[in-house]
Amino acid sequence: MNTLLAASKALADETRLRIINVLLLRELCVCELQEILDMSEPRISRHLKILKGAGLVSHRVKGKWGFYSVQERLRNKGDFVKLFDFLDEQFKRDKVFALDREKAGNTNVYCSKENE
Repeated sequence: MNTLLAASKALADETRLRIINVLLLRELCVCELQEILDMSEPRISRHLKILKGAGLVSHRVKGKWGFYSVQERLRNKGDFVKLFDFLDEQFKRDKVFALDREKAGNTNVYCSKENE
């Protein structure tokens, strides 16, 4: 129950939902999230810390870049699969979230190129 409660609290914010929305599509670095969401690095980092603390996202470092993704173990874990499927459907129907997804598909920040 603590995991579900922590996840629910973490997802009770539009910015964190917008971050999860694009991370469901692919792994992204903070600078890509800045470009997609049109937000400052400190703001995004603060929200990523909350999502990571709730166990919803994972973080890896390559060189000087930090990359975030939805926690892989949750993608196949019963109730979380249902939650992510539900969120995914809702994100597709909302204009703001759909625009974020479109931007995520078109984002080509230099740190991603260095990561390849």
